[in-house]
Amino acid sequence: MTGNVEANYTRGGLQQSVLDAIVADGYDPDDLDPEALAPAEEFHTFGRSATVALAEAASITADDQVIDVGSGLGGPARYLARTHHCHVVGVDLTQELCDVAADLTHRVGLTERVEIHRGNALALPFPDDSFDVAWTQHASMNIADKDGLYTEMRRVLRTGGRLAFFDLLSGPEQPIHFPVPWAEDPTSSALATVEETRDLLADTGFEIRLWEDLTADAVAFYASLADGPPPNRHLGLHLLIRDMPTKGANLKRNVEENRLTLIRCIADAV
Repeated sequence: MTGNVEANYTRGGLQQSVLDAIVADGYDPDDLDPEALAPAEEFHTFGRSATVALAEAASITADDQVIDVGSGLGGPARYLARTHHCHVVGVDLTQELCDVAADLTHRVGLTERVEIHRGNALALPFPDDSFDVAWTQHASMNIADKDGLYTEMRRVLRTGGRLAFFDLLSGPEQPIHFPVPWAEDPTSSALATVEETRDLLADTGFEIRLWEDLTADAVAFYASLADGPPPNRHLGLHLLIRDMPTKGANLKRNVEENRLTLIRCIADAV
């Protein structure tokens, strides 16, 4: 990892803040519609729609055992479990995120199909060949040891399994403007280039099946982050990330200036 990753996403009291936001938005936390959580639990570019598209690209089925590396509040894991009826194991380094993820999973009745574990992406707490799909969205930017990350995901995948990721990579113009949602400054950011990522995938036992550059589509989404949450909505990314308007504006600027690249990828474990 790099920098103080845990401090970037949490500051204590998150579980109560999420419950308060659920109530403020008019939902019953004891009889909770899972879709109500989408504005807060999908903290990556494009939100829920990114998860839907990645799941379709990866052809997730009910027979798949999925590991979500960097699972955050567990939103994608719960979406996959209830929509594609698969079993999902979420792993995140930050204990507070894991605690909230487990609580929300219980509240929407998905504990039989979604497990949440605190763990390090560079030392996943599972045996070799445990999963059919390794899934990750917007987690690699905080992990300097990319070789270790992809090696571990390949280790826990069965041969013939799939790596599904949607990530921010370094663009041709550098450096990026800070702060951004994953880092206040360069000490917590670890972006790889497109070329480095493709080479690492090949070196760690993956064969790329799908590689989509979605950078141009992100400008409008980042502009919406810069506007801040709607005035009457309490569930949102601001619960986890400080000063989203500034960070959203920097994301927009970084994309417009070719400093960031967004890639959706499906790669086969060979």
